[in-house]
Amino acid sequence: MLLLFPFILLAQTTRTVPANAQQDTQKLKIETAFLVEYFIKGQRTMQKLSGNVRMRQENTLVYCDTAIMDQDNAILKGSVVIGQGDSVKVFADSAYYDANTRISDLFGDVVLVNGSQELFTTRLRYDLGNKIATYHTGATMTNGKSQLTSTHGYYFVDAHEVFFKGDVLVADPDFTMRTDTMAFNTETQMVRFVAPTLISQRNGRIYTEGGFYDIENDFAEFDLNPQYEKEQQRGRAQRMRYNGVTKEYVLEGDAVIEDDKQTARADIIRHNTETEQTVLRGNADFRDSIRHITGTEIQYDSRNKNYRILDRGRVIDPPNIIEADSLDFNDQLGRGLALGNVIWIDTASDFTILAWRMDYNKQTEYLNAFGAPGAEGQAGRPMLKSLIERDTLYMTADTLTSYKPDSTSDVRLLIAHLDVRIFKSDLQAVCDSLSFSSKDSVFWFYKLKNLPIIWSDTSQFSADTIRMALKDKKLDRIWLRQNALVINSEDELLFNQIKGRNTTALFREEQIREMLVEGNAQAVYYALDDRRAYIGVNETQCSEMRLYFGDNKVEGIKFYTEPSGKFTPMKKAGRDTKKLDGFFWEKTRRPRQVDDLLKKAASDGQ
Repeated sequence: MLLLFPFILLAQTTRTVPANAQQDTQKLKIETAFLVEYFIKGQRTMQKLSGNVRMRQENTLVYCDTAIMDQDNAILKGSVVIGQGDSVKVFADSAYYDANTRISDLFGDVVLVNGSQELFTTRLRYDLGNKIATYHTGATMTNGKSQLTSTHGYYFVDAHEVFFKGDVLVADPDFTMRTDTMAFNTETQMVRFVAPTLISQRNGRIYTEGGFYDIENDFAEFDLNPQYEKEQQRGRAQRMRYNGVTKEYVLEGDAVIEDDKQTARADIIRHNTETEQTVLRGNADFRDSIRHITGTEIQYDSRNKNYRILDRGRVIDPPNIIEADSLDFNDQLGRGLALGNVIWIDTASDFTILAWRMDYNKQTEYLNAFGAPGAEGQAGRPMLKSLIERDTLYMTADTLTSYKPDSTSDVRLLIAHLDVRIFKSDLQAVCDSLSFSSKDSVFWFYKLKNLPIIWSDTSQFSADTIRMALKDKKLDRIWLRQNALVINSEDELLFNQIKGRNTTALFREEQIREMLVEGNAQAVYYALDDRRAYIGVNETQCSEMRLYFGDNKVEGIKFYTEPSGKFTPMKKAGRDTKKLDGFFWEKTRRPRQVDDLLKKAASDGQ
């Protein structure tokens, strides 16, 4: 009978199972059970434990409702619990436990608990010796407010590392994350990306193929093909960092941020979504529908519409181009400030201004320049350059101001104030202040202390006020108003002089061709023979005269209204020049080269 039927031990309460021969040979020790049954299956003696079963293998405790024991193998059923230490517990509906390998396969509603982490699945293999849990039928891990799901998983309990594989999804109140493969450290709360990953937030998405994300501190670094989208904005770089606390993105290496209206490029781009401030550093390039900005570093505040260029930068803002060592501009106010080696190019009016500082207003198209480029602080004087008939005209003054008097037209006025000097290879001028209008291409030269003067070749023009007109970028005419005086000399020994209240000189091919003198006209002119030798001096007075020139010499004169005059041969005239009242021949103030424009104010030779 004992060979045919199981040997039964009955008990009404939970009790400790006494040691016996078979128990001593088992690695999985039975500690408690309501009922222990022994039966023979083939050549093997089996045990069936029922009711409040508890077993132990070293530091591992096994609980279940029913257990079938085959030496070191156990089939566990009903409320299965496997515990290691104080933190790791696995719950299941049923399980298979191999005490030799210390590997358990768990089935049903499986839950692995390790501290605050819980892993839910329907089938789990747990290697208790190495503390490695694996699954291949899908699982969900809870991590505080976050949930991670995947088809496959490898949980290294001691190392606190979980590797998720296949349809990985992280669901969090602030984001969702999808990938094929991902590693997660349950202790440091660090996610590592090893495959294409998409992170979706309320108003944006991040894509990467490598990097990490610190969930607890909301900090991420993406280092393989990272990209992001935020509303209409897109960004990409070789490496990208995101700080959820400060709401800042940092893009490094061939960084680009763009939308439908603007594009920003740099070696490094820092963008704060909360403050809406962007910093482009290293080969910075920003362009929108209006302007193109380049420089070493560009700072842009999109909330206040303010940008700043540090270190050398360039702004193309048609029709203007500006370069400076630093530049600040506010789109809302339209105001800008450029400092250090400023270069301003007006492509519409075709002139360039060089200065140390320039204040300007985009809305009114006003600019004010002072200080010399390269000078310390406000030292030196700004310079204007303009190409006229393949020759450059240079102008300096203490300040240069340009603006549009009428916003509806393209007319621009230029004002030069104090100690104005002009140099061109065939024309030079000085005055106390000057204005120029692009509408009629007329320069106005004004007197505050010193008479304005214009030099052309061997001629000198002076008056209280002078107007000079250009036509097709060539000298067309000069008007001398009040105390007009024209002096010409080829040898600076004898001087031809024409004086009147007002004088108008007409030019053709950059040479004087005709001159009209009005009001108390006076002339002293030295006549030449065919060999260009002096033969005498003509002195003439009348109310008005008109002179005709050829090759810079007088070819004919017309006198109007009671002319009077005399001719004196050179033998009687002598070698001393006959001088009209107010005569002066200015040499000190005349610029002979571009550098003369930048020197300290020359003394007044009048």
